[in-house]
Amino acid sequence: MKLRVNRILNASGHAGPTIGNRACVIGLLYTGMECGMVKARDVDDIINSAVAGLATTTLYKEAVGPKSVVVAGSIGGIAVGLVVTRKRILKRYVPI
Repeated sequence: MKLRVNRILNASGHAGPTIGNRACVIGLLYTGMECGMVKARDVDDIINSAVAGLATTTLYKEAVGPKSVVVAGSIGGIAVGLVVTRKRILKRYVPI
């Protein structure tokens, strides 16, 4: 049992920095895209977030191929749009 726990801890220690770096790159791309959209359009709305999510996933998967770019861009744009819409609905109707 100790060997299994040790193996799991060692594996997570090797994979953790890689996953963290990927998350950081995606976060920085998304933030930059969204801030650029807000600056260009002078409006902070759901469209900026959805387009930033689409552009981020498109840029992140650009080297893999065109099919992956289309799929990842669609998933990213839809996912971010849904999350931001949900957040705004919760802010409006749920008193916190």
